[in-house]
Amino acid sequence: MKIDGQQLARRIVRDLRLRVKELQKTGTTPHLAVIWVGNDPASASFIKQKSLAAAAIGARLSVHQFKKTPLYQKLAEFIREASRDPKIHGIIVQRPLPPSLSAQSLCKLVPRNKDVDGFLPKSAHVPPIGCAMFRLFNEIYFNKLQKTAPPDDNYSKPLLTWLKDKHIVLMGRGETAGKPIAATLSKYRLPFIMLNSRSDHPEEYLKDADIVISAIGRSAVVNPDHLKNGVILIGVGMERKKNKLKGDYDESQVEKIARFYTPMPGGTGPVNVACLMENLVDAAYLANQ
Repeated sequence: MKIDGQQLARRIVRDLRLRVKELQKTGTTPHLAVIWVGNDPASASFIKQKSLAAAAIGARLSVHQFKKTPLYQKLAEFIREASRDPKIHGIIVQRPLPPSLSAQSLCKLVPRNKDVDGFLPKSAHVPPIGCAMFRLFNEIYFNKLQKTAPPDDNYSKPLLTWLKDKHIVLMGRGETAGKPIAATLSKYRLPFIMLNSRSDHPEEYLKDADIVISAIGRSAVVNPDHLKNGVILIGVGMERKKNKLKGDYDESQVEKIARFYTPMPGGTGPVNVACLMENLVDAAYLANQ
């Protein structure tokens, strides 16, 4: 069964729109500042998605683009100024950055309460991609299997108990997908196996997996012959080929094998962006206390 990420994202956005209206009654509009170096087309596309999502919930998004690579000190000072601005509630350093700039060092300049990407240790926010995983888990477990509405808590005890009984395999360890997903699974003490390009005999782990999360970013990297019938398959990685986005697996090849799967695109991506907006709204509430 296909899990419609766009439909799930619309529900999240609808709820966030109501929360933003409540904030605006107090004179606060959530504001996300995106710091972008260069003119990477993929980054432009991601920023556009974030901008559309911000507009949909009634938030503000400002893009601060440095078309030419600035000195580290100049960018660092800009981040510090944004960090001190009480009208900015979330700050993102858009990746990838030029080799001369360290994304990790720059992100450390962002206050934990404004770290809506959730990259910092002890951040106030769960990484949006990690949050998206749990939103999808809730959709599958409660809506599809239990035939009931998910609880308000995305990390409820019944869900975690269900997940702890599953063999989870995470493919990929990238900075923006695999690692934050792994950190989120670990935070909630869920056992999982993490595979990468150097893993020996990955098919041995995949064939026993109840849940496979693929965050490789290489089209058709998931071999359907290595999946067991009834697997839950969540796709994260995407690759652009001939101006078209291709997922880690071919949907037509897995739809009869997987009990539940996310399409690519239209699966995890919209939920990821919606969860980013949720972090932004949470950050605005924290600042408003």
